[in-house]
Amino acid sequence: IFRETQPKVARRRAEGCLAVEMEAAALFAIAQFRDVLLGQILYGGDNLGGEVWDSRGWQKHWTVREKLVALAAEACLLL
Repeated sequence: IFRETQPKVARRRAEGCLAVEMEAAALFAIAQFRDVLLGQILYGGDNLGGEVWDSRGWQKHWTVREKLVALAAEACLLL
């Protein structure tokens, strides 16, 4: 269940937000607690900011996601 209600979307846009992520905050909190390095690649696969959900066809973009995983692995090796 997503919690991006229209009033929340409008409020966040007014604050200058361009995106909402749903998992990284928890991962960064754990990484800070464990004193480990963590990075994130934000992939905007869909858009919940309009009147209706815009899937952007994210289910079909396997090549993009595969490249992001490869890029993330390369970045990890450089840490």
